Amino acid sequence: MPATKGLLFKRYIRIELNMWRHTLFEAIALIIMLLVILLNPIAHSKRLLYKRSDNEKGQSIDSHTLGDLRILQGVIDSRREKNRLNLGYTPKTPFVSNLAAKVVTTLELNATIPFENENELENQLDERTTLAGLVFKGDLSGPQPPLVLDVSIRFPSEFRTLKSFLTEDRLWLTRCSGQIDADREQVDKNLKQDIYIREGFLQLQHQVFIEWYHLLREQFQSDFPEPSVTMYNVRLKSADEPCAAVSLARLPTFLYYFIYLLPFLNIIRNVASQVQDGVMVHQWYYGYSFGTQWALKFLVLFLRLIILGAIFILIIVCFWVLGEHKSELSGLAILAFVCFVVLFTVELIVTAMVVAKIFADPTNGVLFGLAMWLFAYAAFTTVLERYWDIHKYHIFFILVSFFNCQILFAMELFRYSYEFPQVIQTNDYVVLFASVIGSTLIFYFFLLALQWRKPGRYLSRRIVNNRRRKAKEADMVIMHLNKVPSISNFEFGDAGVVELMRLRHISTTHRDSERKILKNISLRIYQGEVYVILGHIGSGKLTLLRVMAGLKFPIRGSTLFMGSPFVNTGEQRHLVDFRFAEHGLNKKLTVEQTIDFHVRLKLSAKDSDRFEIEKRKWLAVLDPLIESRSAKIGQLHMGTRLLVAVCCCLAGDTKIIIMEEPTKRLSYREAQVFWSIVNAEKENRAFVFATHNIGDAEHVADRLGILNMGVLEASGTPFFLRAKFNSSVELVIIKKPHVPDDPITEFIRQFDPMVEPENEIGDTLTYRLPGTFRTRLQKMLIHLESGRKALGIENFKVVGAELSDIYMQLVTSFRLQEQIISDVSQTFKYQVVSKRQLRRQRIRAMFYKKIINSAPNVWPIIMIIATFLLIAIIARLTVLIGSPKNRANSILIGTQELADVSSLPDIKGCGYIDIRSTQTITTTSEDDSRVAKSKLFTSDSFVCAKESYRDYLQKSSELKGMGAVESNGDGELNGYIIADIFHSAPMVLNLMHNIILKLTYPDRTDTAAMVTNDPMPTRLSKKINLLDNKIAHIHAPLAIGCIIPIIVSVFVISIVEEKIQNFRFLEHIAGLGLSAYWGINLFWDWFNFVVYSVIIVLIMAVFRIGEFGMVDNLVIILLLAFFGMAALPITYLVTMFVNSSIIRAFLVSMILQGTSGLVLYIIYWEVANSNMLFFYSACISPGFSLLDGISNIYTQSAEHRLCRDKCQNYAGCTRENMQEVVPNCKFDTYFKWAAPGILPAMLCMILCAIIGLLLIFWIELQRRERKFHSSRDLHKMRTATYPFDDGDVADVKQKIADAENTKAKQSVFLVDQVEAKIPHSGNRIHTISFALNKYMSMGIFGPRHSGKSHLIQQLVGEKGFAFGEIYVRGLDFKYDLESIHTYMGYCPQHRGLLPNLTPREHIRLLCMIRGVPQAKIGEKIHDLCLMLNMTGWMHRRCSLLTAEKRAKVKIALALVAYNKILVLDEPTAGMPATTRREIWNILRYMRYCGKTMIFATNDELECKILADFIILFMHGEMLAIGSLQYLRYKYSHGFYLEVRIIRDGTTIAESEENLSKDVENLAKFVNFLHSKSELVYRMRNWLKYYVPVDNIVYSYLYGAVEKNRVRLNIQDYCIYQAHMRNVVAHVHETRSELKNQIIHTNDF
Repeated sequence: MPATKGLLFKRYIRIELNMWRHTLFEAIALIIMLLVILLNPIAHSKRLLYKRSDNEKGQSIDSHTLGDLRILQGVIDSRREKNRLNLGYTPKTPFVSNLAAKVVTTLELNATIPFENENELENQLDERTTLAGLVFKGDLSGPQPPLVLDVSIRFPSEFRTLKSFLTEDRLWLTRCSGQIDADREQVDKNLKQDIYIREGFLQLQHQVFIEWYHLLREQFQSDFPEPSVTMYNVRLKSADEPCAAVSLARLPTFLYYFIYLLPFLNIIRNVASQVQDGVMVHQWYYGYSFGTQWALKFLVLFLRLIILGAIFILIIVCFWVLGEHKSELSGLAILAFVCFVVLFTVELIVTAMVVAKIFADPTNGVLFGLAMWLFAYAAFTTVLERYWDIHKYHIFFILVSFFNCQILFAMELFRYSYEFPQVIQTNDYVVLFASVIGSTLIFYFFLLALQWRKPGRYLSRRIVNNRRRKAKEADMVIMHLNKVPSISNFEFGDAGVVELMRLRHISTTHRDSERKILKNISLRIYQGEVYVILGHIGSGKLTLLRVMAGLKFPIRGSTLFMGSPFVNTGEQRHLVDFRFAEHGLNKKLTVEQTIDFHVRLKLSAKDSDRFEIEKRKWLAVLDPLIESRSAKIGQLHMGTRLLVAVCCCLAGDTKIIIMEEPTKRLSYREAQVFWSIVNAEKENRAFVFATHNIGDAEHVADRLGILNMGVLEASGTPFFLRAKFNSSVELVIIKKPHVPDDPITEFIRQFDPMVEPENEIGDTLTYRLPGTFRTRLQKMLIHLESGRKALGIENFKVVGAELSDIYMQLVTSFRLQEQIISDVSQTFKYQVVSKRQLRRQRIRAMFYKKIINSAPNVWPIIMIIATFLLIAIIARLTVLIGSPKNRANSILIGTQELADVSSLPDIKGCGYIDIRSTQTITTTSEDDSRVAKSKLFTSDSFVCAKESYRDYLQKSSELKGMGAVESNGDGELNGYIIADIFHSAPMVLNLMHNIILKLTYPDRTDTAAMVTNDPMPTRLSKKINLLDNKIAHIHAPLAIGCIIPIIVSVFVISIVEEKIQNFRFLEHIAGLGLSAYWGINLFWDWFNFVVYSVIIVLIMAVFRIGEFGMVDNLVIILLLAFFGMAALPITYLVTMFVNSSIIRAFLVSMILQGTSGLVLYIIYWEVANSNMLFFYSACISPGFSLLDGISNIYTQSAEHRLCRDKCQNYAGCTRENMQEVVPNCKFDTYFKWAAPGILPAMLCMILCAIIGLLLIFWIELQRRERKFHSSRDLHKMRTATYPFDDGDVADVKQKIADAENTKAKQSVFLVDQVEAKIPHSGNRIHTISFALNKYMSMGIFGPRHSGKSHLIQQLVGEKGFAFGEIYVRGLDFKYDLESIHTYMGYCPQHRGLLPNLTPREHIRLLCMIRGVPQAKIGEKIHDLCLMLNMTGWMHRRCSLLTAEKRAKVKIALALVAYNKILVLDEPTAGMPATTRREIWNILRYMRYCGKTMIFATNDELECKILADFIILFMHGEMLAIGSLQYLRYKYSHGFYLEVRIIRDGTTIAESEENLSKDVENLAKFVNFLHSKSELVYRMRNWLKYYVPVDNIVYSYLYGAVEKNRVRLNIQDYCIYQAHMRNVVAHVHETRSELKNQIIHTNDF
C-alpha cells in the first residue's frame, strides 16, 4: 500500500506497545512518588522524635506557678557565675518604663534597658545579659495604660535551657513539641516542664499581663477579685502530626521536580535512537514528510503520556476531594489543573524531541536531559520558593527557559489555591500558563529550525525543500588534475539489456566551498547486475551514491531512471532504496514487525495478495540468523541488523538497491549470507555498491566503476578492465632459498631482452611480460620447465594481471612526486639522551603538548563567556532570593482581634474551656516575606465542657484539644498545657488572661490581651532551614555551584580526545610513564582551573554577588584551588570509564560534579533539612565541601556587615572594639574547625584529592596487570596443535613450543601460543605462533572482523593475553614491556592523531618522548617530510587533512625513532594509489635495511609487495602460514579462465544464435582441459570458467588457448589464480569440516 498516515501511525503504536514495560515502570514510579508526596509517610513526627514510654500508658500532671524564673536561673547559674539578667523594652514611654520596672522587680531581674525603637532593640540587645525584649504596640504616648495589651516578646532565637541533637529542636521557630527528651536534649533536670516555662517565656508573659492588669484596675474599678493562677503541664498522648512545620514542603518539592523526569528521558532515548539510525530519513524517502512523522510521533507519545497525566490528575484530585479543605475546592481550580497537565505534556514531548534532534544519540541526549533537569532543580528551587513571598515576575524567564520548573511552580500554585487562597494572585495563573505556552512555542520553532537545518545525515536540505542550487558559470568548468579519461575506458551494455539508471555529466561541489567532488561523471546501471564503485577514501563514492539515490542535487548533470528524470517522489520512490552507515530500522520493533511494515509500504494495494508470500519469503531468509522472529532489532548484532535492512530494501518491487561498504560491519558468515541474497535477487534488479576494498569488488562485481579524486576513470566488466588496461601476464617464480636472482633473469632475457624483476620478496620473483608476448610464451615456458632445477626454481606460475594491478595503474596520479629516502642509519639512528635528560625531556614534551593542544583551543574563551553570562543571570535572579531586610519571625498566638474575646464562652457556665482548634496562618513581614506559622483563635476554637478537666483526663487515652482553662469556683483559674503541642503554653495563658479580663469587665468589649512570640533573628551562620538563613547560605554557592561543574568538566575533553584518537597509547609506547602523564595533566589543568577561578571571582565582584571583601575573595580563590586538586582526579576517573565520546564524557562529568556539588547542597537544605548526619556524609564530596566553605565565608561576611551597621548605633563603637561593644559580633579567622570555619572543607578536599589520585594509579596498574591474567585455570587448557590444524601451522607451533628458552629468545620477535581470546567454557583454546628475525616482513591476512586488529594490539601491548608468551629481542613481553616498546614503532588502523595538532607538532612531540635530542628533531622532521612528501601541509591541523595525509602522518610517527620492529595495522587501507606506493616504498626499504615488520591487511596486493610470508587469520584462528604464492599453490587448485567471445551477426537474433554456438564450442574446449571444469559466471558474451587442474603445465595451457583462439571466436582471454579471500574461505571451510567430524566422533 502507499505511504499512508494510518500505516505509520500503527508503526508508532507498535513501538510504544513494545515498550510497555517502560510505560508501566513510569506509571508505577509516578504513583509511588505521588503517594510519598501526598501521604508523606517518612516525614518526621513527634512519635518518631520524642519518647512516649512515660505517658503512653498513663498521664502526668505537674504544676508550676508563674512568679519566678527558678528553672532558667538554675541552668544559667550551672553554666557560669551568677548573673542576674536584664530586661529590654521599647518604646521609652512612662507607661512602658513603669510596667517594665515592676516586671523586673517581680521576677527578680537585674535592671531594665530602654530602647528607642524595635530596630534598635533588635540590633543592640545583648542576649548574654538580657532575658528578653518587650515591644509594646499601639498608642502608648499617654500615662494611662492602654485598653488593649499588645506585646511582642523577643527572646533569643535559640533556647537557653537545652541543647538538642538537631538544630531545629532548639529554636523557637522550628520546635514542634514542648516536652523534653532527655537523650536528645542533653537535659537531666525538670524534664516534665514545658519549654515555655523552662525558658521563662510564660512567666514573663504572665507578669507583663498582671502588671498591666493592675494598672488597668486602678483606672477602671471592678468588683471581681483578682484570681490566683496556676499552670499545669499535662503529659498525655495527643494526636500525632508532622513535627517541623518548615519540613512539610521539603520532600514534595524534591519529588515534584522529578515526577516527569523518567518519561522525559525515555522520550529522548526513543526519538534520538530513530534520528541516529536514520529512521526518519528513510521514512521520508518512502513518502512520509518530516512534518507528518513528527506529528504522528507526537500524537502517539501524547497518548502514552496522557495516560500518566490521567493517573496524576486522578490521584491529586482525589486527595483534594477527600482532604481537609474540600469545602474550599473549586471546579475552576480542577479545570486549571487538568489544562496545565495537558499543556505540560505537550511541552515535555516537544522539548524532548528538540533534545533528541540536537544530539541524535540516545545516551548523550539522555545525559543532557538529566543534566538539564538537575541543574534546574539545584539552581531554581529556592527561587521558586521565594516567589510566593514577593511575587516578582523574573520567574517567567525561569519557567520559559527551564520547563521542568513549571511542574513545581504549578503544584505550589494549586496547593496554595487549595489551602491558602489568600496568597494567590490572578497574575500567578497568567505567569504559569503563559510560560507553558511560550516555552512550547519556542521549542516548537526551534524543532522546525533544527529539522530545516539538519534533515538527516546524508539528506541534503535542498532536496527536502526541492530547491536546486542556482547555476553558476564556475559550475560549467570541469577541471581534471589527472589526464582526462578516454571514452574507450568505458564499456557499455550489450544490445537487449535493460537500462535502469543513467547518470549524465554529474558534477557536485563541497557544501562549504567551491571545491568539486564529482567531476563530469556519466555511467549506466543495467538490470541483473551488481555495479561496484571502487575508489579510495575521499574519492567521492558516497557523494555519487547520494546523487544516485536522490538525496543530493548535482550542480550539473542529470539522473535518468528507466528513461525518465529521476525524482524520489511519486511512483519512483518505491523502485529505488538505499542503505549507508545508518540501517534505518527502529530498534524497538521486532524483526517480523519490521518486515511487515516495509512489505506493506512497498507493495501497492493491487498486490495485496502478494503480501503474505513476500513477508514469509524474507522472514525465511532471516530465520537462520536470528533466534526468533519476535526478537527486537535492538537486540540483534550490527551485522544482522544490516541483513534485515537489506531484506527491507528488497521487499516489493525495488529495482535498484544502493549501499555503501555493505560488508564493513559484517562477520564472515554474515557476509556470505549477504552475497547469497544479492546473487539470488539480482536477476530483475540492480545493486550498486561502493567500496575501497578491491577484494570485495572483484568478488561480486558484474561491472566496476573506478573512481579517483571525483573522476570516473573507467567502467566495465572486470574482464574488460583487464583486457583494456593490462593485457600483460605475470611470471611468478618461487625459487629455493639463497638462490641468486641474476641467473633466472638472464635466462628469461633470452626470450624477452627488456624484462626486469618487478618485485622480489622473500623467495618469490615476479616478472611482468607484455600481452603481445603470449604467442611466444609457450616456447619460453617449455625451456623454463626443462631447466628449472638447474636454475634453483621450485615452482612457477604464469597468470594474467590481477584487478588490483589494474586499479593501481588507473588511479596512480601523474603528480607522483619523487621520494627522497635517506639512509636509515642516518635518518633514524639518533643518539638517545641520558635517562635523566630523557625524564626531563618527557616532562617538557607533556608541557609542549598541553601548550599546543589545550592552550590555543576555544574552550577557555567559551568558559569565560559562559561564566560571565551565568553569573549575570544569577546576579539578576538574586533579586528574587535576596535576604529580607526585616528578619522578624513573628509567631502570633491566641487572640489577635477584639472579636475573639467577645466569642469566648462564659467560664462560669462551664466546667472548663477547651481549645479544640486554631487557625494556622502564614504571617508576613513588611517586605511580604513569609516568616512563621501562627496559630490564632477563631469563634470555633473553644468548647465549653461541663465536667471537670481532671475527670476528662482520667478517662481519656488521647487528648483532642490543645489545652484548657478551668475555674474551681474559689477564685482560682487553672491552665492546662499540653506539653506534646508546642505553643500550647502561651495559647492557654493568653486564653486565661482574656478570661480574666472578661470576668473583670463583663460589660466591656474593648479590652483584650494579645501576645506575639517574636524570637530574635537566628544568626546567618546557623545551618537551619529558615528561609532567611537558607537564602544566606545558598546565595553565593548558587553562582559558583552552577559554573564549577561546567569548568571542571572541560578538562575531560583533552584526555578523552587522546583516548578516542588512540594517541594516549602512542605516547605510552613511545615511553611516557604514568606518573609523568597524570602528574603533568593534573598540574596543567589545576593551574588553568586556578586561572578560571580568579576570573570567576572577579566576575562575581563585578556583579557584586556576595559583596565579598578582598580577604574574602582571596580565601574563596584558595578554596577553589583546593577544590581543583580534589575535583580533577574525579574528572580523570570519569575519563577512565567513559571515553567513547567527548560529549558523553563531558556530560557525565558535569552530572557527577553538579550532583555531588550544588544538587547535593540543595538537597541538604531542602530535603535533608540541614541534617548533621547528612552533612558529614556529604562532605566526602569536594563540590559539597567547596560550597559549604563558600557559604561559611559568605555568612560570616554578611554578619560582619550587619555588625558594622549595628556598630554605628553605639556611641564609641569602632571596628577595633566592635566585638566587645556589639553583641554577637566576635569574629575569628576563617581557618578554624568550628563553624563558620573552612578547615573541615579543606581537609575533606585534600582527602578526596589523595583518594582520587590513588584510585587513578590503582586502576591503571590493575588494568595493566589484568592484561596478562585470566580468571580461568589456564593449566587445563589444550593448546599447541590440534588434529584439524594445517600441517605447516602445526609444525611452526610445535617447533616454537619445543625450542629451548635461550634459542627462542634469539629471534627478534617470537610469539609462542598466544591466544586471541580465552573462551568462557571448554578447554580448547586457539593460539598463534610465529618467529621473525631481521630483514623479515610478515603479513596477517584475513577478511574483515576476523580478529587481525585484536592480534596487532596484542603484539604491541595495547591489549593483553593470558596464555602463551611473546619475546622481543630476548625480553619477556609480560615483564619488560616498557623496554620492548623502545624497539617498536606502531601505526594503528584507526585514528592515532590529535585533531588540533599539526603533523610537525605530532612528530616533534613523539621525538621528544622517544628521547631524540632537541638539536636533531628538526633534522628528523625534514627527513620524514621528504620521505613521505609531506612538505606542503606540515603546518595544517590534522583535522583539516584528508585520510591519505593522515595515514602518512601515522606512518611518520611509527618511524620517529630507531625502531627495529614496525607493527602496522592496515597501513594503506582505503588510501589512493599514489599514497600506497609511497608508503610501500618506504616499508620495503625499511625491510631491506634490517627492520622486522608485522602488518595486518585484507589486501592481497599489499601482501604480495611487502610480505615474506603471511598468516591466514580467521575468527582468532591461525589457519595457515607461508608465502603468498606458496599458500596459493597449496590451497587453490586449478585456475580461472575468463573469455570474451566476439559477437557477430547482422541482426540481434543472428548474433544471439552465433553466440550460443560459440559458447557451446568453448564449453567443449574447457571440458577438454579438465572434465570437471565448471562455468562460474556468465554475463552475456563474457564467461568465467574454473578449471580444477592439480598440476598445471603452463606451456601446454597457453599453447592450447592460443592455438584454438580463432576457432573458438575468442576476442580476448585471461588466465589467473584464485584470490586470497577464496583461499582463506577454502581453508576455513575445510578446517570447520574436520573440526565437526572430530567432535561428532568424540575423538576430541
